[in-house]
This record gives sequence, structure tokens and C-alpha cells, in this order.
Amino acid sequence: GRYKMTTESSSSLSSLSSSSSDDFGATWILDAANLVFFLQAGFGMIEAGMVRAKNTKSILLKNLINTAIGAIGFYCFGHAFAFGPDWSNGFIGFGSFFLRDYNNYAYWLIQWAYASTATTIATGAMAERTQMPCYLLFSLLQTTLIYPVVAHWIWSSGNGWLASLGIADFAGGAVVHIVAGACGACGSFLLGPRIGRFDHDNGRPKTLPGHNVVLTSLGAMILWYSWYGYTSGASIGMASTMSISRVSIVATLSGATGLLTVLAIGRVFTGQYDLVRGINGLVVGLVSSTAGCAYIEPWAGIIVGFVGAVIYYVSSWILLNWAKIDDPVDATSVHLFGGAWSVISLAFFASHGKANGIFYGGGIGLLWVQLVGVAMATMWAICVSTVFFLVMKYMNWFRVDVDTELAGLDNMNHGGAAYIFD
Repeated sequence: GRYKMTTESSSSLSSLSSSSSDDFGATWILDAANLVFFLQAGFGMIEAGMVRAKNTKSILLKNLINTAIGAIGFYCFGHAFAFGPDWSNGFIGFGSFFLRDYNNYAYWLIQWAYASTATTIATGAMAERTQMPCYLLFSLLQTTLIYPVVAHWIWSSGNGWLASLGIADFAGGAVVHIVAGACGACGSFLLGPRIGRFDHDNGRPKTLPGHNVVLTSLGAMILWYSWYGYTSGASIGMASTMSISRVSIVATLSGATGLLTVLAIGRVFTGQYDLVRGINGLVVGLVSSTAGCAYIEPWAGIIVGFVGAVIYYVSSWILLNWAKIDDPVDATSVHLFGGAWSVISLAFFASHGKANGIFYGGGIGLLWVQLVGVAMATMWAICVSTVFFLVMKYMNWFRVDVDTELAGLDNMNHGGAAYIFD
């Protein structure tokens, strides 16, 4: 009798419990969003280290601008096109512009962080030769249209047409990485190679090494650390029935395998352990786990990371030596091809979740849906970004002039060199 509750007190405690649960879920999402945002620091350090010293300020300012403009663009229009509830259809969302009548701020924050990541990856492929107005406008376009539409297709449950087909993309193998890699590939191709990247006589690639492997290595460790928020945060709350810990383990094993595999391949073919390629191997291993880390077993993460590393190494060689695409940070190989493998790998290794993969008796149904998702995300990003870059080229806002490129963007556009030696 001492512990008897009245109906009123029981209702109050139930309300308090529900409120506490909501607060806990929001805290989880916000913590994950902070780590996803910290990816910007990782990519900033990686890209700064991979460019030449004369373009250090330019690449770092580019990252800051991407983040800032992305925040405004996603607030005004991007989130509405991705997840807006009013007369939404399979292609695009609509509603809650400027977050009107929308108060799930934690979800908005993590989605903005994903969108900003997709922007930074894409612009890294165009480093050392792109005009600042192009960066500004592309950042706006990426976060208001290119990324949001694919996010709606796949992540807007009940509305997106790929979601209705049953596509599985847990943390953005297609939404973030294919979109980013495809846009970066288009920009890099249409810009043309940096001056001196290819030999005038035989067309063979010449080395234009980055200026600071210490920065690149620091960026790699930041990315690895932040990836735990990037992947597990996609659960959108600790109340999810999936094992958040297993998500992190799969990402860990895939990234580690990617790093070791690329180092081993480089040792076989060049006789050296290439630090920068090894870092890209780590990143492509992490990317390869992105779509399926919630649906596959840890042992499968090792295989996914290994295959992703091989795909990266081969595609990087083909893009540089055959297609003559000059991507200073190898974003296309890491994110477009790594992201595509991430989405496709689910069709083979998924052991739980939306559908079983081929190795678990699921047949080819999931494979078909995943391939459609890869193709459509790639086509959308390529088509929209190509039109945009051609417009930039027509307006002479695309590539810097020869004198600026040779002198360095820092000296010509940003008030002087990043490093001052007295």
C-alpha cells in the first residue's frame, strides 16, 4: 500500500519516461551529428596535405565555405526537398521550407552534416584549379538539389521511389558517396588536368606530390574516428533494434582491411609502402562498409574492405592513365567506385535487415534493386553537375587562368602563402 500510485502520478511518470526517452534519443543523434560534422576537419587535413603548399589556404577556405553555404542552403531548401511532408512524391519532397512547422532539429542537424560531407568530397576532386565562385555556387546546388533528391529517393521511407523498391543503404553509400564521387568526377574531367600533370610528349602522368603527409595522416585518423558517428548515427537513435556496436565493428574491420590491402598491393607492384595510397585504402575500406554495416556480419566486413581496396587501386590507375582524369585526392576512385561497391556488396552479404543477400539464400532480387540504385544515383549526380559545370565554363567562372594556377591560388586570391618563413 505504501507504493500505491494514483492514476495522475502514473500518468505523470509515464509522460516523464517518454520525455526522457525522447531526450536520450535526441542526445544520441546530436552526438553522432557532431562526429559527422568533424569529418569536415578530417577531409580538410587530408586535402590540405595532398595539394601543393601554394594552394593550402585555398583548399581550407573551400572546406569552410562548403560547410557554411551548405548550412544555409539545407536550411532554406535542401531539407524540404529531401524530407518535406507536403505533396511529396517518389521523386522529390516538398514542405517545411526554412524549417517551418518542423521541430526535429537533431535529425535536421545530422542530415545537414551528411550533405556537407557529400559537398566537401566532390570539391576535393577539383582542387588547385577551380575558381571560388564555382565552389560557392556548387556548394549551394549540392546541398539544395543534388544531394536532397537522392536522399529523398532512398531515405524518405514511404515516399522515395527507391525506398519503395526496397533498396538498402544504411549510412549513405549511394546518398553520400556515389553522389559526391560522381559530381567530383564530372568537375575534374571538365576542368581538365592541372598544368604539368601529364607529359606533353607521351601523355604519361607525372607526379605532383602533396606538400604535407603529416596533415594527410592526421586527417585520416580524424576520419576513422569520426566514422563511428557517421555510421552508427544513421540508426537515428539508440532504440533501434539493430546492434549499434556491430555497426562500428564492421566499419573498423573494413577500414583496417582496406588500408592493409592497398599497402600490400603497392608493395607488390612498386616495391614500396605508399603512405598516401594506404590512407586512401583506409578511407575506401570505410566507404565500402557504409551501405551495409548494419546488415552484414563482421567477417563480411573484412571481405568488403578487401574488395573495395582492389577496386580503388584498379580504378585509380585506369582513371589516371587511361581516362586522363586528374583527381588530386583520388575522390572519384574512393567515393564513387567505393560507394558503388558498398551498395552492391549488400546484395551478397546481407544476413539480416530488409532482405537477405545471395549468400544467405535471398536470390537476386536485392541485387537488382541495389544496381538500380547505383545507376540512378550516379546518373542524377552526373547529369545535374555536368549542366552546372558547363554553365560555369560558359560564364568563365570555372577554371582559374594559367598565371594564377602557376603562381598558386593562395598568392593570387587569398593574400599570400599559407606558410611564412622569416
